[in-house]
Amino acid sequence: MSPPTRVAIIGAGIGGLTLARILQLRNSPNLSFAIYESDSDAAACGALAGLLDLKFESGEQAMKDAGLHTEFLKLSRRVGAHMRILDKSGKIHHEETDTGSWFCNPQIDRRQLRSLILDSLEPGTVQWGHEATLMRRDPATGKGIFDIIVGADGAWSRVRPLVCDAKPIYSGITLLETKIDMAQNPQFGPLVGEGTMLALGDGKGVLAQHDSGGMIMLHSALRVPEEWATTSAEKVGSMLEHFEGWDERIRDLIRAGQDLVVRPIYALPTDLAARSKIDNVVLLGDAAHVMSFGEGVNLAMADASDLAKTLISGKPLEKYEKRMRNRANRCAKESAANLEIFFGEDAAPAVAKMFRMPPGMAYLIKPSFYFSSFFFCVFSLGRLG
Repeated sequence: MSPPTRVAIIGAGIGGLTLARILQLRNSPNLSFAIYESDSDAAACGALAGLLDLKFESGEQAMKDAGLHTEFLKLSRRVGAHMRILDKSGKIHHEETDTGSWFCNPQIDRRQLRSLILDSLEPGTVQWGHEATLMRRDPATGKGIFDIIVGADGAWSRVRPLVCDAKPIYSGITLLETKIDMAQNPQFGPLVGEGTMLALGDGKGVLAQHDSGGMIMLHSALRVPEEWATTSAEKVGSMLEHFEGWDERIRDLIRAGQDLVVRPIYALPTDLAARSKIDNVVLLGDAAHVMSFGEGVNLAMADASDLAKTLISGKPLEKYEKRMRNRANRCAKESAANLEIFFGEDAAPAVAKMFRMPPGMAYLIKPSFYFSSFFFCVFSLGRLG
């Protein structure tokens, strides 16, 4: 009997964890696997705030494949899409409330989702504090330690150079993240509403969204040079100057934000090489397809589900890669187009127009344009793919 195929999953983000969970659940005798994560433990991972919308055909389906759908539903909520779109003057161009119908994607805090999957794994599955040497060889046999290497280590993947030479390219947008305690700032309730508020104008955007812990997660997006965050620290500290002439309620919202984090937004080219330089290396999630504003976690989880099925079946990795690339390329094209709309001229009325559609069309169109996912996907642009 031949020994099991040894799989190294590099990165303990949601994508890597989902892959491990599905492999563990299927318990194939032909596979052995572990996750190698450079962080010292689960608590060391940063950038885990924010809400995620899991789509039924990708993220939610992956939870079913992982045998965690029931637990996921207990933590998530179909609270409906309470949203309003404003321009810089505070004028409301669109407002709607979906009262929690089946067509609403379930929302869950990123921390809760990651903990749910991580806690479902057998002890020792994640090897914390490991800077994996990808091409390690057994000193006795001279053969590689791993038969298959999966790069699930995010936008700045150390595995990707084994697959292609592409590097993320700055999108022209930098995101400034802060949070606001609603218990201490109830005055912002009328502006933000019960769900999400998006203000657009001058090639900039401000998105505010409630999380489940009584906080407003605030994201301010600016078109600035790539080096702005590091060479203009004084501007980061006084970012209100970039919102001169905006409605004072929006400026007050920005002013109240705490724990500022600055994130330049990057994207990978969509025409990456179809096959790896090395046959036994594959990518998933942001390691494979970073896009400026897109599907983020949903794509990573769909990749994980597809790759798990491929590994269990013993089919060629090319089948997984083709499916993954086709899906990612479709989303990348939408992402690039949406970037121009959301940060273009007259953005507020243009985006509002996208949402004014016959009720029967909402299910067909809104999932691909749901604006909160454009902003919250950036949480996975570190090592969390």
